[in-house]
Amino acid sequence: MTRPTTWLAALATASLLITGCSANTAASPAASSSAPSSPAASSAAGKVVTLATDANYPPCESIEAGSETMIGFEPDIWNAIAAKIGVTLKVENTDFDSLIPGVQSGRYDLAMECISDREAREKQVTFLDFIYAEISVVTTEKYAGPINDTDPLSVCGETMGAQTGFDTVDLIKNEINPECVASGKKEVEIKEFPDAPATYNALYAGRVDFVVQDTAAAALLNKTAPVKLVIHENSKLPKLYLGMIFNKDNAATIAEWQKGLEAIIADGTYAEILKKWDISSLALNEPGINLATTRPIK
Repeated sequence: MTRPTTWLAALATASLLITGCSANTAASPAASSSAPSSPAASSAAGKVVTLATDANYPPCESIEAGSETMIGFEPDIWNAIAAKIGVTLKVENTDFDSLIPGVQSGRYDLAMECISDREAREKQVTFLDFIYAEISVVTTEKYAGPINDTDPLSVCGETMGAQTGFDTVDLIKNEINPECVASGKKEVEIKEFPDAPATYNALYAGRVDFVVQDTAAAALLNKTAPVKLVIHENSKLPKLYLGMIFNKDNAATIAEWQKGLEAIIADGTYAEILKKWDISSLALNEPGINLATTRPIK
């Protein structure tokens, strides 16, 4: 399995790319074959498709240390789908909070960055959901506060760090904080940061008490973080769908990518990718459109 050798080096490289050339694009070599592979080849063959991401979030996607190569389970998935439907990908690395507006405006054909499908987001873009996510509360071993695995409201009164644009902010504001108040506790204080490196650095330095993190990402981050992380279960945090997002009016592109996704599930490629990244338990073998509302997780 190919992964960043040092998380901080990967973050530094990714940050440089985003800051210095956020408008730059790169054709994805794995998806640039001129001959689409069956059975999903279609009228999309030969097209150039612009895909946006924020490569700061392993194992979703990140920049491999010492190179400009983007790695992760999502690049593996988007390259496999692109090869199936015969398109060339132009991947643009940008800030997370520009992904939805960029897709809405037509600047990007689609975006992927472990984007959680929420009803509010479905009003802005169309989701093609392809994997589950489980989320946890993450502290460091230096943290000596009340957060624990048994009391989901033990986060009340503590300070959370979050990247701007992440829906963990709304999750805490709308679902956790009202329960904190109802229980006679202080609300969670939220501090937002412009990107993932700044968010994690605040956690490492103790400027925030915790972050809410995809469990798989937290486990990977713990292997290379400068301080040991502690991953806490929290029953108030829901299991989610993650999806690629499209302009709501781009029905043809959505259909092509759904066809390609179903093809890589059928031929075993999808399962191989998830196994490679140790996330087989998150497989969504029946993908679909806007599943947060059309097939809610119970």
